Amino acid sequence: MWAQRIAPIDEASTARALSRAPGFAWLDSQQVDARDGRYSFLAAWPDRIVHSEFGTKDPFAALEGLGRPTDSVNPEGPKPQEVPEWIGFIGYDAYWCRPVRGEPAHARQADSAVAFRRYPALVAIDHLNGETWIVGDDQSACAAFASSLESLPQASPAAPTVGALEVDDAEQHRAAIEQALQHIARGDVYEVNLARRWSAEFEGPAFGLWEAMRDASQVPLGAFLSTERGAVLACTMERFIRWHAESRSLVTRPIKGTIVRKGNDPEARARLVADPKERAEHAMIVDLMRNDLSRVAAVGSVRVNAPMTVEPFTGLYHLVSTVSCVTKDDVTLQSIVEATFPPGSVTGAPKVRALEIIETLEQHPRGVYCGAVGFVDRDGGLSLAVAIRTATVGDNRVEYWAGGGIVEASDPGREVEETELKARVFLDALEAIRRRA
Repeated sequence: MWAQRIAPIDEASTARALSRAPGFAWLDSQQVDARDGRYSFLAAWPDRIVHSEFGTKDPFAALEGLGRPTDSVNPEGPKPQEVPEWIGFIGYDAYWCRPVRGEPAHARQADSAVAFRRYPALVAIDHLNGETWIVGDDQSACAAFASSLESLPQASPAAPTVGALEVDDAEQHRAAIEQALQHIARGDVYEVNLARRWSAEFEGPAFGLWEAMRDASQVPLGAFLSTERGAVLACTMERFIRWHAESRSLVTRPIKGTIVRKGNDPEARARLVADPKERAEHAMIVDLMRNDLSRVAAVGSVRVNAPMTVEPFTGLYHLVSTVSCVTKDDVTLQSIVEATFPPGSVTGAPKVRALEIIETLEQHPRGVYCGAVGFVDRDGGLSLAVAIRTATVGDNRVEYWAGGGIVEASDPGREVEETELKARVFLDALEAIRRRA
């Protein structure tokens, strides 16, 4: 790997110029900390793509061979385990490619399973140190990327046009929640995550919507990924998994538990911590993630660190716990994803039964939503975020989902309100676009 330091850039302007380049991807951190938000990455001009279409019997086989470490020939700059080589997504629908009890209730798009692109070089922006780097295979790859970057025109993309918004009926969602509560009362499941969809006709560049979404919500793990059909736009703050190949450290940070906040709001923080429904919802998912990690963990290495920590995000507090382990020696990227996917925080417990209930109670397939977005690093490790607060653009339509976990203590009316609260990033972005039209 080669790292070449360059003069600081205006990240948003550079991204705007790159957005029309082939294979554009922006891993966007606006809430900076050393754990999840230190770097942003801007990439284009991939040289390879791996993908699994919906219906593939082994969708995660596309990950085989992606995690091979590379040597660092330049000691300066980011470390190989910090830098993406492959960037992409794993759609929630990838789960339904594999044998499960019953058949999926919804038809899926062919491209909704797995897709990762390899980037010979990209821009790495170190927010903590205030440094900007071009990082890639070697000095030649970095030079070629720099030359292509300098030749890009700086014109802004045209603003998108968004049609009338269609949303899943609130009463239908309430009825689905009530059915989920019946499943819980019968002992079929302890918790199940249910979501509803907002959609509209969409024309123009998806990047204009992304700019409005990132203005509406600053997060550490944002992602704009161009796809064959359009784009994935994820304003996510939730860490799904981070695996360091050399140390074999594996971490997940599930989010469950939400309350509105206004600035620094100690009273809201205290109410969230004390809420028995939110605590029960969170505890079940932490236990589920402990179980998922144990499938690939060295014996006795699974730990829960800083349980039920209250973390602030735009307009909200969330409960977050950190679950970690050291993986077995023979673990691969593929086996980690097979053991943990889909994320427990957006499915339920027990996971398989929750997935089946979700399929029968939701009105549409989720696609990428509730899957994962992120990268395979240059040391062979894996960094994925949960694809929540996520819009997808394709076939002249935009879709956005919002949901929440249902447990025995859930109130259907409150759960419907929570979906509308979580949809604000999308709705506020649409309003901003319409004001500018």
